[in-house]
Amino acid sequence: MSADMGNWLAQVLATDAPLLPTLDAIQLWRSLGWSVVLAWLGVSAVGRWWPGKATGWQRPWTTALLLALWVWAPGGYSPAYWLGLVFQAPSGVAVLLCAGLLVERRVGTRPSEAPVDRAHLALAILAVLLGWALLLDTFALLPVQLYAWGFSPLAAGLVAVAALLPWVLAQRPLRATDWRMGVVPLAVLMLVVWRLPSGNAWDAVLDPCLWLVLHGVVLARFRS
Repeated sequence: MSADMGNWLAQVLATDAPLLPTLDAIQLWRSLGWSVVLAWLGVSAVGRWWPGKATGWQRPWTTALLLALWVWAPGGYSPAYWLGLVFQAPSGVAVLLCAGLLVERRVGTRPSEAPVDRAHLALAILAVLLGWALLLDTFALLPVQLYAWGFSPLAAGLVAVAALLPWVLAQRPLRATDWRMGVVPLAVLMLVVWRLPSGNAWDAVLDPCLWLVLHGVVLARFRS
C-alpha cells in the first residue's frame, strides 16, 4: 500500500514530461489574448480620459476594435509581438476577466456587491503572494523549483481548489453579475483541456501584468 501511495504521489508531482500546447495553439492564444486585453484597455482609457459621444461608432468601441485588429498585424507591426517578448502571453484569468468586463461594459450590468468582493480579495492576496514566490523562484532563492512544479497535475488541482474560495465565502445567493467567480475555474478548465497558455498551472491564473494590477487592487482595498 505504501509503495502504491508513493507511486501515485510521484505521478501527481511529476514535472519531467509536461503536457504542452502545440506551437500553433500558443501563437493563436497569444494573439487572441492580447487582442482581448488591449480592447479592454482601450475601452477603459477612452471612457476615463476621452468621455462623451461621437457620431457613428462610439469612441470606446471604435478604439477597442482597432486595437483588437492591430494585434493581428504581421510580425513586428503587431503589439502582440513586442508584448510577447516582455510578458509572453496573458494568463487565462486575465483574458477571461477582460472579456467579461467588456461584455459587462457593453450590456451595462452593475458590479457585484461587497460579500463577493471580500472573496475576490482573498484570491487576489493569494495571487500576489504566489507572484512573489515565483519571483523568488526566478532568482533561485527558494528551496524548491516552484515554477517547474506548475507543470505537475497536483498544481492544477490546488489551483482548482483555491478557485472555490469565492463560492465558499459568498454569503448570499449568486446572481448573474457574479460571473467573476467563474473566471478561475474556467481558466483551469482551459489548462486541463487545451493546456493553454503554456501548460503551466501558474501561467493559467497569473501573469506579470495581472500581478501588478492585483497589487493595486489589494492596496486600494486596505486603504479604503
